[in-house]
Amino acid sequence: MRFVSPISLPLAIGCSLLAACAGVKQMPGGGTGGNGGGPATGFGGSGAPRPDGGVRVDPPSTMPPKCGNGERTSDEACDDGNTVGGDGCSADCKTVEPGFSCTPAGKPCHRVARCGDGVVVPPELCDDGNTTDGDGCSSTCKIELGHKCSGSPSVCTTTKCGDGVIEGAETCEDGNTLPFDGCSADCQSEPNCKSGACTSKCGDGVVVGEACDDGNNIDGDGCSATCQIEPGYMCSQPALGDKMSVPAIFRDFKMHMPTDFEPSSIGQSMVVTGMVQAMLDTDGKPVYTGNVNNSHTTTATFAEWYRDTLGTNHTTSGKIALYNNGQGAFVNRWGPNGEQWSVTTMAYYCGNVGREMLDPATGLPIPCTVNDGSNTNCTTFDAMGYKQLQCNIAGGSYSAIYQTALLDGTPVFFPVDSDTFSPASEATVATIPPPYEPTGSYPQEMGMPKHNFSFTSEVRYWFKFDATKSYKLDFTGDDDVWVFVNKKLAVDLGGIHTAQQGSVTLNATTANTYGLKDGSVYEVALFQAERQTTSSTYKLTLSGFNAAASGCRPVCGDGILGIGEECDDGAANNTGGYGRCNPDCTLGAYCGDSIVQTDEEDCDDGINDGHPCPSGCRNLVIPP
Repeated sequence: MRFVSPISLPLAIGCSLLAACAGVKQMPGGGTGGNGGGPATGFGGSGAPRPDGGVRVDPPSTMPPKCGNGERTSDEACDDGNTVGGDGCSADCKTVEPGFSCTPAGKPCHRVARCGDGVVVPPELCDDGNTTDGDGCSSTCKIELGHKCSGSPSVCTTTKCGDGVIEGAETCEDGNTLPFDGCSADCQSEPNCKSGACTSKCGDGVVVGEACDDGNNIDGDGCSATCQIEPGYMCSQPALGDKMSVPAIFRDFKMHMPTDFEPSSIGQSMVVTGMVQAMLDTDGKPVYTGNVNNSHTTTATFAEWYRDTLGTNHTTSGKIALYNNGQGAFVNRWGPNGEQWSVTTMAYYCGNVGREMLDPATGLPIPCTVNDGSNTNCTTFDAMGYKQLQCNIAGGSYSAIYQTALLDGTPVFFPVDSDTFSPASEATVATIPPPYEPTGSYPQEMGMPKHNFSFTSEVRYWFKFDATKSYKLDFTGDDDVWVFVNKKLAVDLGGIHTAQQGSVTLNATTANTYGLKDGSVYEVALFQAERQTTSSTYKLTLSGFNAAASGCRPVCGDGILGIGEECDDGAANNTGGYGRCNPDCTLGAYCGDSIVQTDEEDCDDGINDGHPCPSGCRNLVIPP
């Protein structure tokens, strides 16, 4: 049993979790000695006041006499069998150094990292004192895209893409926030696809001739700054999960400027094929073929559709969110959080007030029901499996609104509504086309908000072609839509028209058509134009196109502490116990968990920096 003096004075030197100074307990009648020739301070001695109101007690000038013998004595916070600092236990055996646990005594200290404790220790790249994603420092203590972090605990601030300075998780900086120029809107490197198959640079998130690529150039996160897998990690391409995003550029045009936009071509339903050449030009843009009937454009004005043209259009960047449809594909949706468009119908008669069925539990009438077994619109829709959304009363009878279907895509695609380039006077109420309103009556959007028509959109997406797999892009929308794969025209839905559908499948059979070679990376480019009020449908479905960046995870049991692990002493030593590593590479009970382990600790306040609990959670006892 260790001797515990009834009086202690903790040392007040700057230390932190698993790295704090040991408190010094003096045996009655003794002193702690001086510090660097200063006045001796001890039990009852005078010292400098501490910020917390206590009294600073300088540490003894000499190390404990048995420091380095591999046995932790009452005047030591640790003893790893040597008097060398930097290995977890300080040279004088008084301090457990940051990022280490020194249990059991006599054995080498082992690295530990508690993400979320506010103490940045290897292999953490940041630690802001929590495990919340989205605040700059991730739940596994990695620096998140769009942020930079410094200090301990880490203070994370946003970076500004386009300011000319590469910071945080940025991998490039070209002075703007537009994608498709080699540097994305988030300042991430993009593949270069100007000459067919894309070339890739480390940090663009696409694995080409690399062991890994996690979308950054940061060492220590599993995939190195040179895109090599780091010791202690495994890297692979993860599944996309519930959501993915594709980058886009939107260009706002004013009506009739040029006359291609809002040319009074209402009612046109047929696509106009042959408007664009079969290959993109050297800038990666579609080229108008010439005088095509009902195209409502010219060579000169068409060249402005997908190029930034001062005074003619205004360009903004954005992303289109695609959601997992549960069938192996990702598709955009109407709602901001992936809500599908609800197709509804009216049940005009659902019984009379006073003739409802009664709730057996409460005895109260159930609205929109009948008690005589007669058929109503509601009973018919109920039998069809439709979902009742709303029950109404008017003139003593019931009516209801039913949901008949949930559809992907959106009939109100207006990405430039917030762009002020077009005057507000041009904003127009949209109408809802089939299949989103199945009767074909084109009713106005509920609430009648006004939208900014006359715009183009440009989406580009990169994928690595695997000849053993199949990839499919499906699009339904209006007006003009062209899809190019490896610069070659794959979907041709030109002209002003109602929503039309087109698709392309890429596999070993179609590879030659588009010049695809197994293992190479290619670009899919989708160009769309909205040129005529009053509907705007957009439904993009991608199947098989997984271009997720590498995900790296530590290998538990290999003896290398990696991000995502709290400890790793090797499979043979991950046996658990106080201050030791569990088989799943989490820490067992340890100094710093705010729980006093009475067999091992005198105190544990979760910080253990000497105010009041000292390093190693032990009050040191200085022999007389």
